[in-house]
Amino acid sequence: MVLESKIENDIKYLYFNDEASLNAISSGDWKSLKSEIESFEKSDQKYLVIKHINGNYSAGAQLGENINSLMEDVSNAAETLWNCKKPVISLVNGIAAGAGSNMMLLSDFIIATPETRFIEVFVRRGLVVDFGGSWVLPRIIGIQKAKSLMMTSNEINGTELNNLGVLHKLCSLEDMDKEFESLIESLNKQSFISICMIKQQIREGLDKTFSKSLDLETENQNKRFLHSDAAEGMSAFLDKRPPVYKNTLDE
Repeated sequence: MVLESKIENDIKYLYFNDEASLNAISSGDWKSLKSEIESFEKSDQKYLVIKHINGNYSAGAQLGENINSLMEDVSNAAETLWNCKKPVISLVNGIAAGAGSNMMLLSDFIIATPETRFIEVFVRRGLVVDFGGSWVLPRIIGIQKAKSLMMTSNEINGTELNNLGVLHKLCSLEDMDKEFESLIESLNKQSFISICMIKQQIREGLDKTFSKSLDLETENQNKRFLHSDAAEGMSAFLDKRPPVYKNTLDE
């Protein structure tokens, strides 16, 4: 296993620490990843951050293992990450390949360097796209460009990812911590429960009709009207002061 985690204040960090394999994900990591995300969901931490280490994000699965027996674990981990209620942030440098590339795509915010190397590498190995990539990438960049990247396994860099609209921010490695801190500072000024419910609306809206999405918006907005954050937001606006929101999902 190469998955490691640490907690700093209200942030939980995950990274695949195996320099020799470019942080490839071992067979035991998929269940651990799912468990770590579930633990984060139940915790008081607000943000889950999957980050680069040793100069790379992740080269994907370690291919010397029995991949077939792992696929249910891989898919379960992907579904758990996608359904995470709270914000997920990826800090990306170097290789983001295979399942690693799609783990990045399932994040809510991606900060990456120009030196990032994004590769949907599967066809080079006689495999097909996994970890939700064939569902999420076409929705981000369009069907034709997604086909191109997945069917040719062409590598693109962070600048190209940014041009495709994938990234929250493109920055140098030296500026990544500053950009990450700026993002957290911006998010911390908002109502946390509103952020999480908007994430839910976007996630579920991808599988809903327009009418059903309106129903969800109506349901969520009615809940907002009854929450103390809404009263605080209105009061702060009228008082011309920054709001002080609760950092909870529920009352």
